[in-house]
Amino acid sequence: MTTIPSRLVTFMFVSAAFIVGPAFAWDLPADNGTMPRETVAAIVAGNDFPETTSYKQSIDFIDFTANGHKFTQVVVTLTPERPLLQNGKRVVVVGAEPGSEYAMDFVATAEGKDGVGAWLAKRGVTFVALTRVGRWNFLAPTGDGSWESVPLDKRMPIFSRDQKEHWSETEWVVQQAPTSNTGANSSVYRFPREGSALQNHMIATTGNVFVEGYRLALEKAITDRGNALVLFWGWSTGGPSIYALAKYYLPDGYIGWGMSPTAMAAASRAARGHNYNGLYDRSALRVRERGVDDFDFYTKHVDSETKARWWRGSQKDPRFKGTEDAPMNLNASAMTEHALRLWNSDFLPDEVRQRGLPALIQSMFDASFPPEELKKVPILDVNGTLDEVLPPTVVDGNRATTGAYAHTYRVGRIEGLHHYLYTQEDTKVVAFTFLRYIQSGYFDLNN
Repeated sequence: MTTIPSRLVTFMFVSAAFIVGPAFAWDLPADNGTMPRETVAAIVAGNDFPETTSYKQSIDFIDFTANGHKFTQVVVTLTPERPLLQNGKRVVVVGAEPGSEYAMDFVATAEGKDGVGAWLAKRGVTFVALTRVGRWNFLAPTGDGSWESVPLDKRMPIFSRDQKEHWSETEWVVQQAPTSNTGANSSVYRFPREGSALQNHMIATTGNVFVEGYRLALEKAITDRGNALVLFWGWSTGGPSIYALAKYYLPDGYIGWGMSPTAMAAASRAARGHNYNGLYDRSALRVRERGVDDFDFYTKHVDSETKARWWRGSQKDPRFKGTEDAPMNLNASAMTEHALRLWNSDFLPDEVRQRGLPALIQSMFDASFPPEELKKVPILDVNGTLDEVLPPTVVDGNRATTGAYAHTYRVGRIEGLHHYLYTQEDTKVVAFTFLRYIQSGYFDLNN
């Protein structure tokens, strides 16, 4: 009797699952092309990628020290029992969380149904969900990092699992935000009080800390890098940090839905429209509350009852943005302020101080720039035509800069979809589109 290797059995099983399904009746859009509504409807009605496997979910905590302070990086991994293989390699998608959300949004949507990470995992994709340091609620009674038990106006970043209680209100001051120049912004800012422990921890949290946390997470979650096709996806503002990560952990490509570009690309696009305000934004140590006004901006297309239900479901999210704003937007003055505060602190490690102030200031900008490693990988940027913050014109403007630093750069649009994937129909369309791009061989450059 001939014994078939288990890995070959897995490959045959997954391949067969796709073969016996309905024939592919839809095409991917050409570069800069748009998938029409008729195709979207066909994807929703069909089942070109049926479920092939169950998956296991794990949550890991990685403790590390940076700038004299403790941090805990959280990584949520969805590991399928039967992995999807592309050219003999296990497909791994790494998602960096959007806006004011956290890793669990890849697992479940605001309406409590499968998120895009779960959709992909049920079709064999290993999904690694990242949360920037400060966004996970280590004090959640549910143990899943949820902020649902904390009032919206009392939420401040928790940087380490060693912290045993939420920050006291005496640690910060509240200010009304200036008039926003975009609809997707915040009306309330919270700043740490001078000399407080909260301020010290926020000063220690530079853009490079976010990237270092991501790197440690991937080393923990992906144990067989040589046998994996690793694709990075930075949903929305998860994009800048996940782009910078390529300098320290090289992926096989970028596969984006609503993915913001490098901070330099965003600033360059704004400057071409004669907008330079972001370079001087006051954002070094602020925490922006992302309240119902922000939520309304992304849900104008839904009825009030549905919006209210989704808003309740979104309360598990942090609903704030912290010190990532400056490096994600190339806010030059804020990053310089941040570096000078760190230099003047009494906790900066000697090895950092010995390199000098110029080196410290330069390092603050590192997470804002496209690394040279992007020249080695293909980038795919997929967006909805109704994306509230990244519509086609913005995507084209971002590509004008980032494309020069990529090995290849391709844009695909999906007609009628918005920035967030709140519904199962939208989630299905994006998940299936991802799978088709992967199977098309676009990311097989190094395999």
